[in-house]
Amino acid sequence: MKIAYWLVLMGIILTGCKDSSMDDMDISGMNQSSMKLIQVDVKISPDHPKPDEAVEVQATVTLDGEKVKKLNELTFEIWEEGQSGNHEKIKGRKKENGVYTMKTTFQKAGTYNITSHTTAAGMHAMPTQQFEVAAK
Repeated sequence: MKIAYWLVLMGIILTGCKDSSMDDMDISGMNQSSMKLIQVDVKISPDHPKPDEAVEVQATVTLDGEKVKKLNELTFEIWEEGQSGNHEKIKGRKKENGVYTMKTTFQKAGTYNITSHTTAAGMHAMPTQQFEVAAK
């Protein structure tokens, strides 16, 4: 009985010694209020491409409003809506700090998707943009 009494007493004492500053921390030890996420803005030019017209895809990567200087990866994945299986993947080329591009053409009119697989600052983002390739 004395052992149970001491175990309960020690449990109460140790619970009272808990560091309350850990309440705002996630399991990785990063403070959630100060954690910033990378943002990826994907644009195509021209805005309304036609079949067989050259299209430039541009991804601008920022962290806390500043362009990211060094990326681990930026790959564009392109596919026509409804297509399953093999999607075209093209590595982005650095245009300037935080800006990566690639050029392509689309053979036929339709709805297409572009996902920018981006890894920087220990984070991964995969924004997808959908757009139309209009008939000639």
